Amino acid sequence: MKYVLLPLMFVGSMVLAETMNPHSLPTGAIGILQVDRLTQGELLWLQGRVGEGVYTTTNQAGQHCSIKVPVVVGQIEKSGVGIASVTGLSIIVMNPTLSAALINGERVRSDEWRFSAQKNNSSVDGYITEGIKESEGFVLNSKRRWVSWLLEDKPELHCQ
Repeated sequence: MKYVLLPLMFVGSMVLAETMNPHSLPTGAIGILQVDRLTQGELLWLQGRVGEGVYTTTNQAGQHCSIKVPVVVGQIEKSGVGIASVTGLSIIVMNPTLSAALINGERVRSDEWRFSAQKNNSSVDGYITEGIKESEGFVLNSKRRWVSWLLEDKPELHCQ
């Protein structure tokens, strides 16, 4: 029995360590925005995806902090009509001002910041690692529902 408990204790501590540090940030990154799934809609020449992701960063005490971020991605392109569930996206945030804007719930439009899919560009605010084409625009911290405008509904930053 003790030979079974020792491996279980070891595996249990590894699982606990993984849940305590859910996102490891790339070197030099301020934070990372990850969206697992998006809902895609198409109507004639409009093509778009909406969803909610999690922005993760570290605070000055070294704690991992996360906040929910509503996301909208779209482009004008000849398409059909329909709705589907698609894979998400990932953006590595390199600029502290962009990180603060996400944490404070400010609307972040892709045409107002410098985003790139190429990691060797040191003058960008964020790297798009997956889920967004260069021809698409996007908005982070988009309003989730029309009623959220009336209620000032904002997600809160949670640290652990």
